[in-house]
Amino acid sequence: MHNVIKIRFTLLYGEAPEAKCYGYMELNQNGNMIALYNSYGDEIDMYGGHEFVRERTLGKFDNEDRDNFYNLLESDGVG
Repeated sequence: MHNVIKIRFTLLYGEAPEAKCYGYMELNQNGNMIALYNSYGDEIDMYGGHEFVRERTLGKFDNEDRDNFYNLLESDGVG
């Protein structure tokens, strides 16, 4: 099972955002970050000079069924 965590960026592409800027982090079953997403649910470069703090866990999903991943994002207002 993978986790989706809502995050708040303190740096995005090496610069401080002007306003609160949220996104999402995907963790694999071992707890390792495998992807970052912007507030629209689009995947962004994990190594782009980002710093963030975890806000809350949205939920878990089975990587074989990614529909639940998008349902979790939609429950947070994405899309």
